[in-house]
Amino acid sequence: MKASNFACFFDIDGVITQGPNFIKVAKPAIQTLIQLNVPIVFVSNTCMLESDKAKQLSAVLGVTIHPEQVVLAQTPMRTLTDFHNKHVLISGQGQVEDIARIIGFKSITTIEKVCKAFPELDMVDHMNRARLSEMIRTQGLIHDDNFRPIEAVVLLGEPIQWERSLQVIIDLLLTDGNPAIVPSDSNTNHEHIPIIACNRDLVFKAAADLPRFGHGAFLTCLETLYKSISGNDLKYTAFVGKPFEISYQYAETIANKIALANGQPKIEKVYFIGDNPDVDIIGANMYNHLLQQEINLRTSISGYNLLTDSKYLNATSCESILVCTGVYEPNKQKIDGKNPLKLPTTIKLDVFEAVKYVILKESWPWIVNC
Repeated sequence: MKASNFACFFDIDGVITQGPNFIKVAKPAIQTLIQLNVPIVFVSNTCMLESDKAKQLSAVLGVTIHPEQVVLAQTPMRTLTDFHNKHVLISGQGQVEDIARIIGFKSITTIEKVCKAFPELDMVDHMNRARLSEMIRTQGLIHDDNFRPIEAVVLLGEPIQWERSLQVIIDLLLTDGNPAIVPSDSNTNHEHIPIIACNRDLVFKAAADLPRFGHGAFLTCLETLYKSISGNDLKYTAFVGKPFEISYQYAETIANKIALANGQPKIEKVYFIGDNPDVDIIGANMYNHLLQQEINLRTSISGYNLLTDSKYLNATSCESILVCTGVYEPNKQKIDGKNPLKLPTTIKLDVFEAVKYVILKESWPWIVNC
């Protein structure tokens, strides 16, 4: 049997899982590729510890998935080393501080810590208004004099209390990272605080019948409020996560490391299997466009950072495979044919059918018939 020179990338939610449920055909699909020594990488806009996601996948798929095979929304931030020593505000929920440290950030604060240092900031919660009034009455307004100004804002995912996070992030952007400094009306163009964000998923599919708001919805609120208050457009320094090409590129470096460790040739072709035309398919198609360019002359359609080390970059094409087990439901929606980036290479019922397509495309028909 010939050595594979291709890799398969999989979205997780809507491809391997459906909300809290596991898609049964995912198990034989993934196991078949592992038996064929095909490099596999899971690329998801979830924001959690890669090690935890790898354990979850290993349990449901019945095979060992290593943390290095999991590229989550924040994972490519490991390459943004220019920001790792800055004092950064981390926005999100769950283990965001642990996640931030694992990907390289060394000096971290949170929305909650900023509100503790500046108790007058969070006034949407009326109980905080009462507490602030009592503080001022009994001891005056107290700030943390040792607060170190924020040098960058890192948005790892939608927070729980949107209103508090929206308020505090905008406060920091308008005060150059130090809420103790009141901005003047003549200085309202604050563009030099770097903002790094994970994914623009507007919605995701969950147990509810209707799609749920994702991090993209939070970012839309942030951008709209910032524009309304400052008069300026919010500009991001970097974006990671799908559909931005850096996440696909990062996944390719992982796939090539797996291939080389197994004594196989470098990856020449990528197959990406996803369920969301607006995220997975657009991203895979943008990546395919990137791969058509000379490696030293590549420019990102999205306009954000690309990896500069070409040691583990070798692919020349990326096929996009859309499955019907997640966001995309063929009986309820049509793909926007006017936008070529939303058009997948092919549409398959589920991940098992997608893997069969890949195997047949790679001239291994006897595997499908086994």
